Amino acid sequence: FGFMDNVVMITMGDLIDSTLGVTFGLSTLTAAGFGQIFSDVSGVCFGGTVEAIFLRLGLPTAKLTSEQAQLRVTRLVSTFGAACGVVVGCLLGMSTLLL
Repeated sequence: FGFMDNVVMITMGDLIDSTLGVTFGLSTLTAAGFGQIFSDVSGVCFGGTVEAIFLRLGLPTAKLTSEQAQLRVTRLVSTFGAACGVVVGCLLGMSTLLL
């Protein structure tokens, strides 16, 4: 999700900055804020689609018992993995800045 979030935010923020920002004298940070709105809405609209694609790819899911899922170590590893995934996705999404 970090990848899609950053791609949409950067692309839309840049588009808004170079069009509406110039026309109405909006600051770059205002354009970035509007880009974030587009990014958040796209996340809400397409988040399920992205998950469905990954499920269709047949990636394995964890087969944990409810007791295992409640373990502190399981929750910590899950949170750490999710955070790492977001960081990597965001960094990849920032690749649009190189264009």
